[in-house]
Amino acid sequence: MQKLMKYIAVLLILGGVFHQEASAEEKPHDRIYTIVVDRFLNADDSNDVNVTDDENEPLPFGGDFRGIEENLEYIQDMGFDTLMLSPVFEKAEDDYMGYAVENYGEIESSFGGAESFQSLVDAAHEMGMKVVVDMPVTATEQYETLDNPALNELQGEYYSEVADVEFIDLSVPENQDAYREMARAFVDEFGVDGLSMNVVQDGVDAESFMPEGVTTYGILGSESVTAEGFDHVASEAARQDVAEAFSTTDKAIPAYPEDGQILLADHWFTERFTKHAADENMFPGTRIQQLTAYLYGYPGPISFQYGTEVALNGETIPQVHRQMDLWTDQEVVDYIKQINTVFTDHQQLLDGAVTELKSGEDGHYVVRYDTTDVDFILNINDTSKTENFRVPLEAEDEGKMLSGLLIGDALRAEEGQDSYNIVLDREETELYAVIEETGLNNGYVYAGLIIFGGFGIFIWAVAKRRKPKEEM
Repeated sequence: MQKLMKYIAVLLILGGVFHQEASAEEKPHDRIYTIVVDRFLNADDSNDVNVTDDENEPLPFGGDFRGIEENLEYIQDMGFDTLMLSPVFEKAEDDYMGYAVENYGEIESSFGGAESFQSLVDAAHEMGMKVVVDMPVTATEQYETLDNPALNELQGEYYSEVADVEFIDLSVPENQDAYREMARAFVDEFGVDGLSMNVVQDGVDAESFMPEGVTTYGILGSESVTAEGFDHVASEAARQDVAEAFSTTDKAIPAYPEDGQILLADHWFTERFTKHAADENMFPGTRIQQLTAYLYGYPGPISFQYGTEVALNGETIPQVHRQMDLWTDQEVVDYIKQINTVFTDHQQLLDGAVTELKSGEDGHYVVRYDTTDVDFILNINDTSKTENFRVPLEAEDEGKMLSGLLIGDALRAEEGQDSYNIVLDREETELYAVIEETGLNNGYVYAGLIIFGGFGIFIWAVAKRRKPKEEM
């Protein structure tokens, strides 16, 4: 009975919240799940080449396109609408990441080959998901090479221990033309939706070598590297700020960027985000939950590396690319699914005007989203103590209340006050909808009366049947 009453109370509170159904195609901002193909899942061992079970050896584990295709629902349920895959081209047998390209015109057979890759792309498209492939800048025989590539520490490890290659000089016009033609042919053949690049040459302009009509993503792995012409860019400085912010409590949370850059905490050539939490002796699950809530509230593209949801750890090659574990504790995965449901149901907030109500310099960050329908307030308390904050009432807030969508708080402004007083426990995040305080929703009142009335009639009928038997 108590549970039933609580359920009805939740319905009464949330009855006025605007709800918007949406397909993946309608999502305005990419939620990217990045995958090292070889490390996700080996679903077909018939194509294995030089496979090892030793995670300390920089050799293939046998992951393939089929392993990803069979788990698209798992990825989509967490809210990711874009796959970003490591290179898929024909490569050296011992190279597990795919940057030691030997032939850009062929798809790697140990990943499943062209037919399996096309099957993955088609399956993703059928589910409303996009596919982005990372494009190497590995020089094959037709390209003029680059003298001094700008590599970060992990790239240096990888290219010295795993893939001893030379790089294409993308400032050379002939190289630009050849690269654009190659990329164009690849996109046209398989219908991929975008191309990414881990940029290793300072000052490149993607418009000079990437094909037109394809969304491009530039990953800058070093603060010394700059690039132009990409549709979306992830900077190393911003990545470090995000990773540091959520490594432990009471750290400064960066304000959401206004330039549409990609927000992320790690990628293939950085230490794992979990490493930051472990170094601070913090529970990784809570750290990942707080990070994810922050990322999902960003009105721009975000990137999330495979295995972050199960706290994969590492800081060197090849330990940063451990085998994906799809069967571990699902607590964080379930939380990500929950916040995805909430943000998807109310995705109009990402198109609203964002106002910072409280800077995150002390680890407590509050923003407001003003939309044409319902306004929202995101409250991230990543401090080590319970925090309260007064949200100023705007003119349109008169007669409205705050309805919590993640935890379930219901807050009203006190009489005579010009603000809502929001209180949140340490290491928690709440998203509030600013809704009309209309009192009890008649529909739910009637439903409650029917439920309780029906239950009362049932008890009365049972008692009436038992009474004659007891008298006998």
